[in-house]
Amino acid sequence: MRAMITCVLCLGALTAVSSLAATRSGRIDADEHWSASENPWVITADVTIPEGVSVTAEPGVRLQLASGRSIFVYGRLDLRGEVDSPIHVEPQNTSRWGAINYEDQGAGDVIHCFVSRGDDSGGDRIGMINVYQSTGAVLIESCTFEDWPDDFNRKAIHMRDAPNVVIRDCWFGEGENEAVHGFNAPAVVEYCTFMHRYGYSDAVDIGETSLPGPVPHISHNTFYGGDDDAIDLDTCDAIVDGNLIMHHRGGSHDPIGVSGDQDTHPIIINNVIIDCESGVGFKNGADITVVNNTIIDCDKGIWMHQNPAHCRAVNNIIWVRDDQLPIKLEPGSTIDISHSIISGESVYPGEGNSNADPLFVDKDALDFHLQPDSPAIGAGVMDESAPDHDFDLTPRDSTIDIGAYAFQPPSAVHAWWMLR
Repeated sequence: MRAMITCVLCLGALTAVSSLAATRSGRIDADEHWSASENPWVITADVTIPEGVSVTAEPGVRLQLASGRSIFVYGRLDLRGEVDSPIHVEPQNTSRWGAINYEDQGAGDVIHCFVSRGDDSGGDRIGMINVYQSTGAVLIESCTFEDWPDDFNRKAIHMRDAPNVVIRDCWFGEGENEAVHGFNAPAVVEYCTFMHRYGYSDAVDIGETSLPGPVPHISHNTFYGGDDDAIDLDTCDAIVDGNLIMHHRGGSHDPIGVSGDQDTHPIIINNVIIDCESGVGFKNGADITVVNNTIIDCDKGIWMHQNPAHCRAVNNIIWVRDDQLPIKLEPGSTIDISHSIISGESVYPGEGNSNADPLFVDKDALDFHLQPDSPAIGAGVMDESAPDHDFDLTPRDSTIDIGAYAFQPPSAVHAWWMLR
């Protein structure tokens, strides 16, 4: 009897706690401030934030969405957590919630949030967070994304016709799914970490942007491997700068560090690409520029294939094992490569090329900085696409070194990815 009474009291306590939750559903017609003191905030049915209305969640809020429920933002939704007091966006129970959708002019900041176990909102809104045909500015910064569905058509973040998105310093957990996906979305994706992607899933997949309009800037991210591509750019002009890409190999999808297809003209600069089936690979009419990269131990360093594609390459180090190919061109594809160090028994054709050992500081420890007597020092040339900084964000001076790293005395080396 005492045990039964205790259980009844416990059930009553749980019911009381549940009844104290702040709930929201339907249309919110006035500005609101969601306080952590009223946790949890439960979305029991779809919520709409109309144009002109602003909702702000303070640090520490737990935002719990019922099964399949979503938030549609036409006004403003700010989820601003802090390092020691993040906001949690999570399911109310064991079922997956829908998505947060910024639409039309919807805007907001999503900062220091843990986002987990979302799904989508149907149609083309295929991410846990969607920026869908919105001209509003959306900043997603210092967030953790975990446990979205293992499905090619489910993404952590999806952007469509969205010109003003910044994704910065976020962490994407491993899964059989894509992390960042975009269509006509010239987003900034920088300082993010992408864990292993399994199956037919790229880490970053953006298409349908072109110069002279705004294009994606994918910079200073770390990719820890996958069965498919790290960065995939189909019909997409883009700047790909200073990324660390490792271990994209295995599976059946020809995994590539930086890849693309069709009418695409990316500028690929300052990247360090290690142990991928292909370091850089483009096809079907792509015309790419590859400057000051360091490509190490890839089965194919640069691969141009499947109908004519062209690569212009300057100031690169492509250093692979004897059983690998630094450059592979399939019939009709071409490369114009100069002032580069390319492994092989003979010097690869092109002005200023060399096959001399680049003399890395410690290749086994993945330290590809240059030793003081490296033949890469001062052997590069100025190029219209050459960056004014190197992989470490150290300014390059008038003496151009080959590879992603400009020579620095050992005491001056501070790689951004190590500092993170």
